[in-house]
Order: sequence, then C-alpha cells, then structure tokens
Amino acid sequence: MSFFEREPILAWTTAEFWIEGYKWAWPALIYTLGLLATIDAIWNGRTSQGTLAWVTGLTFIPFIALPLYLFFGSRKFHGYRKARKASSKVLHKLHFEQKMCAEAFVSTNKSSALIPLEAMSRLPQSEENNVRLLINGEQTFAHIFNAIETAKHTILVQFYIVNNDALGRRLQQALIAKAQQGVKVYFLYDEIGSAWLRSQYLVEMRKAGIECSRFNPRNIKHRLQLNFRNHRKLVVVDGRTCFIGGHNVGDEYLGCTPNVDLWRDTHLQIDGPATLAAQLSFVEDWYWAQRTVLNLDWQAYRSKENMKALIIPSGPSDTIETMSLSFVHLILSAKRRVWIATPYFVPDLNVVGALQLAALKGLDVRILLPDKHDNFIISLATRNYVSELRKLGIHFSQYRLGLLHQKTMLIDNDLSYIGSANLDNRSLRINFELNALIECNKLGKEVETMFLHDFSHSITYPKEHNFLVTLASKAARLFSPIL
Repeated sequence: MSFFEREPILAWTTAEFWIEGYKWAWPALIYTLGLLATIDAIWNGRTSQGTLAWVTGLTFIPFIALPLYLFFGSRKFHGYRKARKASSKVLHKLHFEQKMCAEAFVSTNKSSALIPLEAMSRLPQSEENNVRLLINGEQTFAHIFNAIETAKHTILVQFYIVNNDALGRRLQQALIAKAQQGVKVYFLYDEIGSAWLRSQYLVEMRKAGIECSRFNPRNIKHRLQLNFRNHRKLVVVDGRTCFIGGHNVGDEYLGCTPNVDLWRDTHLQIDGPATLAAQLSFVEDWYWAQRTVLNLDWQAYRSKENMKALIIPSGPSDTIETMSLSFVHLILSAKRRVWIATPYFVPDLNVVGALQLAALKGLDVRILLPDKHDNFIISLATRNYVSELRKLGIHFSQYRLGLLHQKTMLIDNDLSYIGSANLDNRSLRINFELNALIECNKLGKEVETMFLHDFSHSITYPKEHNFLVTLASKAARLFSPIL
C-alpha cells in the first residue's frame, strides 16, 4: 500500500484521536473546575446549610451546579471591602468634624443595647435629628420631590427598582431640572432590579450632566455576581436630609397600576446628622461601582428636634451577619413588645430563636404578613414558620387592605427599625440593605398608631389543616437558605 493510499486512514485516525480526546477532556475539565469551586465554597461559605448544598451539587452534578455557582454562589467581595477602606477616610473626617463641632452630635448618653449595633454598622448613633414617618407612596414621594426641588448642592439617588413609567419619568425630570441649575446629581441603580429601565432614560439624564451608574461594575468578574443585589432605597439631599425605607420608583408604589391593589409601604425622612451616615453608605456603593470617592460636604446639619438615629447598612461584604444580628439583638433587648411587619417571612435560625425567647418571656409579639404573595415557594415556607412559632403565643396576621411591602419593627415604645430589609435569607445575608433605627418615644407612638391601623385591616393568619399543604410547606422550608 502506497503512502497516498494510507493518508486517508491516517487522517481518519487523527480525527478519531481528537474526538476521543474531547470525550474525556471536557468531563475532566468540568470536574476539575467543580473541585476548585467546591474548595471555594468550603473556604468562603457562611452557613453550613448553604455550603453543604453547594458542595453536594458541585461534587455529584458539576455540569449543572458549576454554572449556577459561578452566577449565584460566589461570596467574594474584596472590591467592596476596598471601597470601605477607601471611604474610611471620610468616616474619620465625619467623626472628627462631629467631635470638633460646638455641639456634639454623636450620642454620649446611649443605652447599652445600642453599643453592639454601632459596632456592627461601623457608624455612630447621632442626636439632634428630626425624623418623619411617611406612610405609603403618596406621602413618601411628595416629600422626596419637595426635598429635591429645594436642593442647592448635591442629590444622591439610589433605588433597587426604577421603572420608566409616570413616576420614574417624574423623578428623571426633577433630577434633570436640578442638574441644569448646577446641582451635582448622582444616580445609582441595581441592574437586575431595574432590568427593564430603558437606556434612553439614562442617556437623557447623562446629557443633563447627571452621573449615572449601575451598582455592579462592568468587569466580567463582578458581573457574574448576580446573586448579590443592592436592595437599598436611599435619597440624600445636600447632606442634610435623607429618605430610607421600602419604596422603589414605580407607579405600583402609588397604587396607580391596573390589577395592583393599594401598595402598603413605609419610609422615613431624616433631617440631621444621621444623614451623613446614610451619605457615607452611598459613597461606598458609588466607589464599588465607579472606583471614585465622591467629594461631598460632611458638615453636620443640626435640626430643631432631638431624636436619636443610627443608620445600619449591611451586605455580603460584611465580616459578620450584620442585618441578622441586628434583628436578633433588638428582639432580645425587648422588655414589653416586638411588633414586626414584613412582606417575606423566611427567617434564619437566629431570628427564629430570638422570637421564641421573646414569646417565652411573655412579651407581646405580633407579626404582620401579606395576604397575597408574589412568590409561591416563599408563601409555602412561611406557613411552616407560622405554624411553629404561633404555638408559643406569637400572633400572626394577614394584611387585607392592599399589598403589604413595608419592613418595619417596633421594640417596646421607643425603638423603631425601618428600612429595606425583609426577614428572609436574601435580606439577612445576601443583599445590600439599609435600615434606620430611631430611638424616640414620639416616633414610637406614631409607629404604634400605624401598626394598630394595619392590624385593624388584617385577619388572623389561618391555621393549616390540609395534610398535603402542610407537607409542601415543610418541604419548601428546606429551601429557606436560598429563598
């Protein structure tokens, strides 16, 4: 047989070699990457349940688990920790200016219950704040737009969801008008929460001189971190006034969307030194997104009231579970009552234990939940938690007047905890959240009145007698660490 007669056979053999090689090379690569991801999950895992779930999946079904881990499993936020270091000089400046002011705004006469919370948040409780309780969307956005209209120097805007609807366009035009007047405007949004926000919306803002940024940088490494969303809702005006709470920007938050009931939510307007702490939270988020530290005014503004306020930001970059621990600590510090309103109730074991102890101490523990859910699995898991905790005397209610979205907790008569955090794993551990703790009997009375009004439009959470539903709720609870 001549060489030319053997060439097709050689070619076929070479092709067969590469095909056979690929058959074992790809599985070997996937299992190798799966092993590396398993090591990463063990090294960076925060909870044993979540770590065990990832290790099991990456070991036995890496073809499915590996892509999921790349998008949802990473817990590395070294870049955000760098942002904190970069902005820490601002925090030092804040402390310095507060200490050097003729009036000391940092609280000196504080309860022992506040000391761990200051350590968690890395921020001080401040005095001489004026805090206004804003109930529902009309009140909230009326005050936000009024503050924007009176802005003279800077406006910082940050929301999880911004829709290109009537309310979204009204916000856009209000910010454009102030930018054209020479006010510096910074606009930060979450790219997943605001996925439907049109690029033209941002183009028009940028043309007016507004600096706009998504929370996640364009770096592909960080773009893979889809599991970590910036769920904060924050507006800061001139370093004097800030708004913190549960509202996003969309017509549904005003009850203006067809087929959507009245939207029940709560926000706070804070005028005073605590605004600088909220401003610092924005500075850190902006640095993470743009790698620049904003040059802002850090002179504390003194209000005529003397309410004590502590801003508590949290997120996956924290070295401890800040939001979960803050709830646990506040619940355990209660002496009379714990009233909670949350749209999602899938708490971690620490919060469950704190609620159990509060009930066993004989405290008045009430939890207000929505009548309608937008997540079927979460609603099933919630049933199981309710069934377990109500045996200890905790009273659960379902709000019937509209869609409950507020995230509010009242401890005794004087501690009001309001912000963006739900009582679920995403808010307690995964999302970037922002809450405000107000120590004031006057505001506590307003929050109590608000709760009593909401309770009056609620029904007792029904007991579950259906065996299949009970079984399904127990099964759904198994997924609570990832809900």
